[in-house]
Amino acid sequence: MGMVIRGWTGRWVLVLCALLWQGQAGAADHDLRLGARVGGGEGLDYYSLFARWPAGWLQRQVVDRWLDGDLIQAYWDASVERWEGTGPDGDDNATEVYIFGPVARVNWPSDRLYLLFGVQPSYMSHAHIDDDDMGGNLQFTSHAGLVFEVTPRLAVGLRGQHTSNSRLYKPNPGMNLGSVTVSFRF
Repeated sequence: MGMVIRGWTGRWVLVLCALLWQGQAGAADHDLRLGARVGGGEGLDYYSLFARWPAGWLQRQVVDRWLDGDLIQAYWDASVERWEGTGPDGDDNATEVYIFGPVARVNWPSDRLYLLFGVQPSYMSHAHIDDDDMGGNLQFTSHAGLVFEVTPRLAVGLRGQHTSNSRLYKPNPGMNLGSVTVSFRF
């Protein structure tokens, strides 16, 4: 089974297609972000498309009541990821990971350079990836990122994430991945 988008060329083609698709938006200034991530780690190649939008209820009921709403904003984040690796038999293998949950944006050190944090439930289509047995399909993904808004609509960033089953299953090896992020605001 051959990999369709393995290597740096495939990664940049994926990012370019995502940006061209996002560029169809109107000029309305909303806070919906669509983007792509490419990266890897622990022998895997990693690709992701995501959407992030304000979580109004969480903002009002949690952040504004307990924290500084100018410093911290709550968002929902939905991601579809593809991880590609090589199994113990030498054959290529892959899994899709579906992630949804809250994300905190911390406007520090500024509104244009900020941090993103989240812990989200995740579902893996295959619990075996590369030569690792992730224990089961239900996982949790914790992540942190540094984002720079190049323009009011275009942002780039770096993201590190850890995905594991949080001891729901044995084994629980976890997977650490790093990526470059590009997003576009609608």
